[in-house]
Amino acid sequence: MDVTVLNEEETDRPRPSATTGGDHARALDLPTGKVSILLVDDEPANLAALEAILGDLDENLVRARSGREALRCLLKQDFAVILLDVRMPEMDGFETAVLIRERQRSTYTPIIFLTAAHRDETHVARGYSLGGVDYILKPFEPEILRSKVAVFVELARKTEIVRRQSELLRAIEKGEHEKELADTRAAHLKDLEGKNRELELGRRILEEKVRELARANEDLEQFAYVASHDLQEPLRMVSMYVQLLARRQKGKLDKDSEDFIAFAHEGATRMQSLIHSLLDYARVGAGGAPFEEVACETVFDQVMRNLQVARQESGAVVTRDPLPVVRGDAIQLATLLQNLIGNAIKFRGEEAPTIHVAAERSGPEWLFSVRDNGIGIEPRFLERVFVIFQRLHTRESYPGTGIGLSICKKIVERHGGRIWVESQPGRGATFRFTMPVEREGPESDQAAGTATA
Repeated sequence: MDVTVLNEEETDRPRPSATTGGDHARALDLPTGKVSILLVDDEPANLAALEAILGDLDENLVRARSGREALRCLLKQDFAVILLDVRMPEMDGFETAVLIRERQRSTYTPIIFLTAAHRDETHVARGYSLGGVDYILKPFEPEILRSKVAVFVELARKTEIVRRQSELLRAIEKGEHEKELADTRAAHLKDLEGKNRELELGRRILEEKVRELARANEDLEQFAYVASHDLQEPLRMVSMYVQLLARRQKGKLDKDSEDFIAFAHEGATRMQSLIHSLLDYARVGAGGAPFEEVACETVFDQVMRNLQVARQESGAVVTRDPLPVVRGDAIQLATLLQNLIGNAIKFRGEEAPTIHVAAERSGPEWLFSVRDNGIGIEPRFLERVFVIFQRLHTRESYPGTGIGLSICKKIVERHGGRIWVESQPGRGATFRFTMPVEREGPESDQAAGTATA
């Protein structure tokens, strides 16, 4: 317990107005609400003396008669400054200061130590090491203490206004940021809506183009079918009369005339072959049968019977793995296999053709392959071979119309699959195509409707 001793001139000397700090705060447009000052001393007389000195500051003075009571006060509110007596029973001022600093909200609260007993440098140094802003020895000048406390009161007010300004600034920045985000979001939404409208317009245009293309393909297929069918009769007549002319004039014409007749007959025969192939191509889409369950092994056996002569003449060996049951058009699937195996026999090398047909499950589809040991295809022609009327060899080397693989491609696409070829010149070729494991839907109905029509 330290007894507070006032300077004996204190009662005679006129006190400077303690409201100077408050007036100064108002002049600076600082918060003018009362701040709290904590007075800690175990002696009631000392607390009364401190209240008398600081009363003119017109602030909220809070008493604490022990270190523990001071800590309880700090749990309830914050203080602009703490006047802490060093010498107290149970918990002295130094111990109290340590606990005050451990509390996060009071870590930086100014502490002014007051003492009449601990006047040596060791205690003074300890006070400053514990975060004290001042170490005042008793007796002291009331005016000096009042001035020092007024400084911390003003500092507390300035700190408060800085805090408020910081909060206001953050609120303004947050508002501006939110407004900027809202504007950006609105701009993005507007841009997105514009792009969505463009995409929708593009989708509609694309759908219309697809419909137009489908109609054009249907018209083209129908035209090819009708034209090919109607051309057969006049072409048959041309071929017949050319043959009749050749028989009747045999031995009566010179060699050039006979050659001309032979050329005409060959051209008519080739044209008939092209027309038949074109009819087959058109029938894939226009004359297909409804889809049904088709055993590919049965189809393979039928193809082997159809190609029996070609296999015997070439010495071809054709083998297969177990083949699945698929949903499709049996006649078209037979045409597909016959074209691929027939080409493997036709485009053979010096060795006898060896051809193998296989199928394996690959996810939702069957992957078929027709592999041979023939002459192969150059990589730059792997796509071209599926284009209608495209030939890679002369008619003298390998006869044909150049439509067979185009028909294969159209059959596979009608069944919902893909077809491609892998090959190198002189190393054979492997034609691969896919078929859905199950094929149901509009194509089946469409095929049925077309067949009925």
